[in-house]
Amino acid sequence: MTSQQSASSRPIYLRMVALACISFFTGLQFKHMKDLFGSSVDGVNIDAAAWAPEDFDRPARSKTLATKELSRREKRGRDKSENRQPERGIKEMASGNKKNKKKKYKPPRRFEASNYTNDFKPLPWTLPKPTPMRYQTAEEFMVDYIAAKHKQKIPLPWDQQDKYAGKIATLPLPIISLNFPKSATLTMKTYFDCGGLTSAHTSTNDGRIGVCMMENHFNDKPPMDGCNTHKLRHDSHDVVPIDFISDIGLQGPPCYYSSLHDGGLEHIAKFYPDATILLVTRNASSWHRSMSNWGSIFHRWRKYCGFDASLHDGKNMEYWKNMFQSNSVRSKEEYWVNFYQAHTQKIREFAMKHLSMTYVEVELADNMGELLEKYTKVSASCVMDCHPGPKWVKEHNATGRCHPVGENPALKDATLEANGEEGGGDGEEEGSDNDDDGKTDDDADNKESDE
Repeated sequence: MTSQQSASSRPIYLRMVALACISFFTGLQFKHMKDLFGSSVDGVNIDAAAWAPEDFDRPARSKTLATKELSRREKRGRDKSENRQPERGIKEMASGNKKNKKKKYKPPRRFEASNYTNDFKPLPWTLPKPTPMRYQTAEEFMVDYIAAKHKQKIPLPWDQQDKYAGKIATLPLPIISLNFPKSATLTMKTYFDCGGLTSAHTSTNDGRIGVCMMENHFNDKPPMDGCNTHKLRHDSHDVVPIDFISDIGLQGPPCYYSSLHDGGLEHIAKFYPDATILLVTRNASSWHRSMSNWGSIFHRWRKYCGFDASLHDGKNMEYWKNMFQSNSVRSKEEYWVNFYQAHTQKIREFAMKHLSMTYVEVELADNMGELLEKYTKVSASCVMDCHPGPKWVKEHNATGRCHPVGENPALKDATLEANGEEGGGDGEEEGSDNDDDGKTDDDADNKESDE
């Protein structure tokens, strides 16, 4: 072959090689595409993706597995929903509705202790020095009181059967209970409720009774002005006047007791000259024990009220301050017993000076119901044995805070323990006291602790 022929055939050779390469690769790619889509050539499957990385098709496989897993989960979810109890579904729907439902706005009540801070200045108070009147029993004093009314030719309500024939109680309204905390405040509220009177204990729809009376005292308004009505039901607009109030003191801040702070009793007499004052007394030592076992009332009385005479000056305060300092630091029982008795004496002296008002005093004893029925016309069977709030109810496995006399769970437990049997409660000593309502809060700075 000449050099000229060799030169002319080289381009043809190169073109043939190029064409062969193109054909080869084109055919290879064609087969790859057919195999990728599940096809075969002459019935023989060719793995044309052998060149690809091992995880080349992992996304496709993962997607398929995910779809299958989702289907299994959906099926399992349907099975569970079919087996689910209907009540649960209803509860969940109700719960969801509650969450979606907006809470109804409740405006703050007008008379709240939370409106006052710890820097509220303690108000002046006075208690009398001992006289023979202090040591009389309730029945003995009532004999003297009734005699004084007869001497002044002032009729007694319970003797005027014709005047009170169509009324629920033979007492002028309102009836204001001046009992100290732990002296049957809730028992009396329950008693008059049972008799058909509208009764309030600690608070009304408008807030704390003590705050209401204190502010009205400051502003020279009737003691119950603005808090003397009660709404029959929360969803009702019907209101009725309040006939009876109890637990009307404030432990502080602010601290206020109409029967202790200066001018409080006179303020009641000024605006309610025909009203009834009720006082339930009890053994002073028993009262002290009950108070000591209930929250931190004595602490609050010292800190916010100054009832240990540490926050006030004057001759009367010197008398009480010396008595407090002379007593044992740990107990102070003698001081508080005298304090309780002096409080009773002060109210009795007030009753004797304001004979136009009606005064009723009974002692927390077995015959209390009979005496109350005599004075009020409300049945003695309405007297209940009432005790503190939720904590007491739970401890004694009780159905409520008040029980018929003799049916008190705490007394039953104490009787069972005395007979060597096992009772349902703890049989603590306080259970035998006719203690009254309050919250189980030992925090000394809790403003809303009931008494």
